[in-house]
Amino acid sequence: MTSNKPSKITQELALQIVRSVYFATDGQPMRWRMLSGIRGATAEAVIYAVEQGWLKLEGNHSVCLTEEGRRLIAKKAN
Repeated sequence: MTSNKPSKITQELALQIVRSVYFATDGQPMRWRMLSGIRGATAEAVIYAVEQGWLKLEGNHSVCLTEEGRRLIAKKAN
């Protein structure tokens, strides 16, 4: 039986991507960033972040922070 749970590395990378978008946008939700400008972004990690409700994906090339993603990173920073 296989597990659908992403690897720990994918989970950590997803958080790193959300954190990168957070700092690039000064923590403002709905400000789009190109995935090509986010170092180390992988499809698996982006999809995981989208599934968690932390990011929105547009056309497989851009992401923006959701309110949930903003709260997640703000909480971890404090």
